Amino acid sequence: MNALSTSVDLSINGVIATITLNIPERHNSLADVDIELLRQHLTTVESNSALRVLVMTGAGQKTFCAGAALNQLGSGSISGEVFAQMTDQLAAISIPTICSFNGSAYGGGSEIGLACDFRIGVEGMRLFVPPARIGLCYPVNGIQRFVSVLGVNMAKRLLIASEEFEASELLQAGYLTHLVSREERSEKTLELAERMANYAPLALRAMKDICNQAALSQLDHQQANDIAAHCNSSRDLQEGFQALAEKRSPAFKGQ
Repeated sequence: MNALSTSVDLSINGVIATITLNIPERHNSLADVDIELLRQHLTTVESNSALRVLVMTGAGQKTFCAGAALNQLGSGSISGEVFAQMTDQLAAISIPTICSFNGSAYGGGSEIGLACDFRIGVEGMRLFVPPARIGLCYPVNGIQRFVSVLGVNMAKRLLIASEEFEASELLQAGYLTHLVSREERSEKTLELAERMANYAPLALRAMKDICNQAALSQLDHQQANDIAAHCNSSRDLQEGFQALAEKRSPAFKGQ
């Protein structure tokens, strides 16, 4: 299933959804209408119980996303909080998410990557966050995301010093989880998406939820234990053990 070609496209192939930022002529920077469309797509993905993985990517060869449209930020017609609400929604998606960088990321585009569980970068990409250069304070929720994912020192280098990083440095710093050539990116993205799509969805959702709570120092142990117990009493776990005994691939149903 494919949506009509728009500034932000949603396509669904089996159990894998892909959202593509499709404005390469302006480096996939997002205006207010683009952000709203992206949020609609995220709602569609979250409400579709058949989906198991979401991939975020961009069109073109140069830039994944240059963040919020600077002309709208400058005029006040868009605020950083609107962008932050979108990245919060992306981070809250219950299924595993992969950001597949087709190119460099700037400003809020770097946070879209941080809101995903995995970040596949390409050789030659670069990344920096420019608000300090123009006198803008990055949204509070976004700052928290930089710190929780990357640690306070790396967050300060990106946000306060506004340093620019190359792909190998981003991998070393933990921003990227994988680094491949441009020719390998699509294959690596699909391989990772399909591998997770074949795992038990209840287990993935449970562990993602618990990991995210722990990263923000918001772990509710009773709630986490309840989530784990629900997963560990599922039919999927029984299927997993049975498949192991029968030496076959399990057929997980998310139950």
